[in-house]
Amino acid sequence: MDTRSVSVPMDPQDATCPFPELPTEIIIQILEATARASRHGAYSISLVSSWARNLALPSLFATVVHRSKPSFAVTLSTGGKPIQPLGRPSTSLRWGHLIRNLWTENAGVSNASVEEAMFPACPNVENLALMSSSLRALSQAIQVRTAVFHSEDNQRRLDSPAPGETFLNRLRSITLITHTFRYDWHFLVGTRLQNGAQVLHNITHLRILDMRVSSFCPHNLLPGLTHLALPYLDLGNRFENGDLRLPAGILEHRGLRMIVLTVAEEQWLTNPWYQIALYPGKNDISPRETFRTLVQWARQRDDRIHVVLSPRWDVNACLEWADAARGGDSLWEIATDARVNDSHGAGLPDSYPKNRAR
Repeated sequence: MDTRSVSVPMDPQDATCPFPELPTEIIIQILEATARASRHGAYSISLVSSWARNLALPSLFATVVHRSKPSFAVTLSTGGKPIQPLGRPSTSLRWGHLIRNLWTENAGVSNASVEEAMFPACPNVENLALMSSSLRALSQAIQVRTAVFHSEDNQRRLDSPAPGETFLNRLRSITLITHTFRYDWHFLVGTRLQNGAQVLHNITHLRILDMRVSSFCPHNLLPGLTHLALPYLDLGNRFENGDLRLPAGILEHRGLRMIVLTVAEEQWLTNPWYQIALYPGKNDISPRETFRTLVQWARQRDDRIHVVLSPRWDVNACLEWADAARGGDSLWEIATDARVNDSHGAGLPDSYPKNRAR
């Protein structure tokens, strides 16, 4: 950060001065490091003073989770009064340019307008999690910003664009919270950013959290894709058949370096669909050993395939995503470490819970 833009009130003779013996530059470095270290630290620093707040804001707003409820929720059984609309984001959009990681989840058709306002206010997002129904609003935001940028009124900016002018030029990672269909993506096909690049060609990381309704994966629309994560058993895989079911064309994608198949730990331990022990030539009753067998079986099909427990027990996908966005291990790092250290299934018990679902 440019320290010249921060004015720190400092008087070494003032006994009330919080840092009477430290140079301004050192104080700024301490506060910035504390703000980066944790969200709580950034929030605390933002309450100290206006100049400290300016230091904390980039860290405080780097990762934002916006989850709204339906705007017209009614208790159908009792005919109760509607719940007050909660669709509008509580955070002021004027800080949108600071957001690097954004999770936006809107329930209800009426909340589409939330993202229509949110996306244009967040030009520097690098890591985006959204519902597939929000892809249209994302496309519209890009098209509007690109049209304005290339309008005659902005010809001067074309000749000498200012740094950071390109809207969503940094977007590389997408997490789909819901299942998706081919139709959802046609809004983005061919959509170009202000620098002329196609937005879909910039995407290198894609994770789909839910494929129970639709097994469609847009990998063929993402030529730059290098990392892909899919929910394993949503795809209908069964070991007794000896076949690995993946959306067609994934293993033939030339750019893919890592394919992560995710398995929810809670479902693995409590849902009989996740307790299939009929592996080719092996019958295990230990959830840990069964999972390790699954990992080996999948890798034999293709060395790029990893299997990871995600989300872990008592951690939902949103919290897991936010933790990684704020500096924790990403799904890709977890998969790599598990293979390097041969730690697949770490934390799983030796036997299934006695009260598991039947």
